[in-house]
Amino acid sequence: MDKFEKIIVTELAGERVLQVTNQLAAEGVIQQRDNFCYLKINDDYIHHTHPYLNEYGVIEKPAYFIPPDDVGAHISVIYPEEANVPQRVVGQLHSFSICGLLKAQYGSREYFALAVSSPSLTTFRQNHHLAEKPIFKGQEIFFHITIGVRDCFENAISTPLRQ
Repeated sequence: MDKFEKIIVTELAGERVLQVTNQLAAEGVIQQRDNFCYLKINDDYIHHTHPYLNEYGVIEKPAYFIPPDDVGAHISVIYPEEANVPQRVVGQLHSFSICGLLKAQYGSREYFALAVSSPSLTTFRQNHHLAEKPIFKGQEIFFHITIGVRDCFENAISTPLRQ
């Protein structure tokens, strides 16, 4: 990707998706793999919400269940480009809440994600001398759970925006 490529975020109307997430436990455990620190959460955040993305066209599940990237559903906490995290943080429990459904366009891909709020993850990052929010490709992003991915403009239909 071009180092000047910007992430374009659009808030979507996702009331049905949010209703599904209300039935799931809003907590997870810190895990780490290859200097990537994430909050491992229930895989149902993807499996149960993904079908509701059909109204936005053909969208694939993220490849989080296929080796070598088989971390499953997760919230990215610290990207490898940001810092090395001590192994002692693995296993910490953190809670979160779902704030909305978003579409983020980056390069030639669109990512459908649940926006997440988590004061404890913000504090966790600050305790490791990092910005409040994760930095991805040099850009501050929101905590999120990616639930779908597609190539831009492929099978796209009019996307209902949040009012």
